[in-house]
Amino acid sequence: MDYRSSRIITSVMNREKIKIAYLAKQFHVSERVVRKLVRELNEELKEQGLPSLKIDSKGVVDFEERNQCLHENLKKFLNHVDFYIYRLNSSERKTICAMILMNSEGYVTAAELSERLEISRNTAIADLNELKDWFSSNQMELSSQVQKGYKVKGKEDNIRNGILKLIELNPDYSNYENGEVWDVFNHLLLQGLEYEKRMPVIQKIVSEEEGHYNFYFSDFSFMETVFEILILVKRLSKGKVMEDMDESIKRSSKYPFSEGILDRTGEAFSIEIPESEKKKFVQCLRRKSYLKSSTKNVDEIALPVIIGEAIYHISESFNISFYLDFGLYDVLVDHMKSAIYRARSGEYLRNPFGSEIETKYPEVFRVVDECVKPLEKYIGKQFQKDEISFLAMYFASMIEKQKMEQTKEQKVPVMLVGAMGRGTMKLFETEMEHFDDILEIVEIRSSHENTEISHKNIRMIISMVPYHSEGIPCVKISGPILKKDEIYDIRMTAMDVLEEMQRERAFPEQETKDLTLKKEGESFLKEDGILLNAEAENWEEAVRISGRLLYRTGMVKESYIEAMVDTIRENGDYVVIYPDLAIPHAEAEKGAVKEGISFVRLKKPVCFLDHKDKSVTYVIGLSVLNADSINDILYNLVKMFSNDAFKEKLNAIKTEKEMYELIRDKI
Repeated sequence: MDYRSSRIITSVMNREKIKIAYLAKQFHVSERVVRKLVRELNEELKEQGLPSLKIDSKGVVDFEERNQCLHENLKKFLNHVDFYIYRLNSSERKTICAMILMNSEGYVTAAELSERLEISRNTAIADLNELKDWFSSNQMELSSQVQKGYKVKGKEDNIRNGILKLIELNPDYSNYENGEVWDVFNHLLLQGLEYEKRMPVIQKIVSEEEGHYNFYFSDFSFMETVFEILILVKRLSKGKVMEDMDESIKRSSKYPFSEGILDRTGEAFSIEIPESEKKKFVQCLRRKSYLKSSTKNVDEIALPVIIGEAIYHISESFNISFYLDFGLYDVLVDHMKSAIYRARSGEYLRNPFGSEIETKYPEVFRVVDECVKPLEKYIGKQFQKDEISFLAMYFASMIEKQKMEQTKEQKVPVMLVGAMGRGTMKLFETEMEHFDDILEIVEIRSSHENTEISHKNIRMIISMVPYHSEGIPCVKISGPILKKDEIYDIRMTAMDVLEEMQRERAFPEQETKDLTLKKEGESFLKEDGILLNAEAENWEEAVRISGRLLYRTGMVKESYIEAMVDTIRENGDYVVIYPDLAIPHAEAEKGAVKEGISFVRLKKPVCFLDHKDKSVTYVIGLSVLNADSINDILYNLVKMFSNDAFKEKLNAIKTEKEMYELIRDKI
């Protein structure tokens, strides 16, 4: 079982009619693969005495029978799946590793993680090394000690924030608002917090105290509050207490609410909740959105919550999980805050890729437009179309990256061809288990069948007889029992096909008359397009330096340089996409020749448009011909600059050659 099996069950349970076409789109696979997933899932359901899934003639998936106990029995089934049964993908695995480490009192060894997660020790060590950078980026340290293992060090506030963000950025979309956990990954993520027995109690307490104090949370804020208390209980049970705060916070209207909730929580779980926790919890309550409140003091504190709700609902629509990618989430929040400022002040921001984004990602554009309406209602202003397209561009970049990650874990769809009876073909199929990690059997046919083969659904053929299909590689084998050289040939061919599939996903076939795509192995960046410790008096000079590097490397015409400056003058400092980072660019027709970037590190930071909060040291000039490329670049740059350890490397590098070697494959 993997995330796809889990989502099939939750999708069927939560929708009256779910089609395999919808599931295929969600998983970025063919309908044939979805049918195979359903068949495999049915075997597990039958073992548990649960009704099977059926697919009718219209492609609608549903359970063969629905009785009163089905809902509860399925929930029990999903919540009893463990790491042995559930195959974690790379992102899920690292996210759960981070959660285990933050919830552990003492040291955790690679061997313990290996045993617990059913992974190899080498995989555990590789994940731990990657997580060191992640913890550093989030104001924590993953300390290691010989013979002891790994331990998270940091302020209690930062550790709790890290745990909360892991939960909030990877929710169970199927049941988030009613507080149930169905999704297997979320169950495995939360089980260290003992959520199954604690969450219902906490939900009851919070709900009753809402009525008592006349504060009523929005659904999103209600669940966030429940998770904060769940984390608080777990940390206090380990003797981890928040630092004390000033007594003045007790004068807040939210203090009695905080005290009421936490006093009852302490009684319910037989733990002492100190005064410092009640004071700190007041701050948590202040950051929530309320449907009804006894206080009339509604201020800007509510905005981040409403922004978070908008991001949640957009992510829910496309099943986006951020996993450990806090940096991109923070960029989305910052961009929405800037969008609110522009809407209130009447500023206009033009997106040069706006119409292309709307045309290529109409569903993303529509969902973003719909999900920001509560935000528009709150601020009393409507976002411009170009503002929506910028937000859509960020989400499109995440969707494309998620497709790429899933493609890496995809298998090659293969057809088996034989000339013998059913028993021989069954043996042949069993032998294919050698390649379960890389091949997906989607069709079995006899050698005399001459029906046309879909190049989209079948990418490789393994045949016991001479067989030819134009454009599809075929491996000829001698019989149903594979020889060593045949096993080798099949695996090598499959790896070649898989690489080709990944290239196709990265660069889909399209008209290239006016388009220059990055070739395999080629970087958007050239070594002579880098300049370190550049001196610039102001932002215009910094932008021109980046533009001249683009011109020098043949990416743009000379006219493009001044167009970059004019674009910022006209549209504002939206190019500052992350603290200390700007990506100036202009419209392609202003002189872009081919896709590429320049990389400038300034000796002293400059402020963009005299905004002191927009101070920038790194100026990445862009020459982009289409929205696809800027999606990739946006995503990759945010990942680079949100990693504090990587940023330190960028700051420390002395020469352009060293910088090129470090970042050439990362953009």
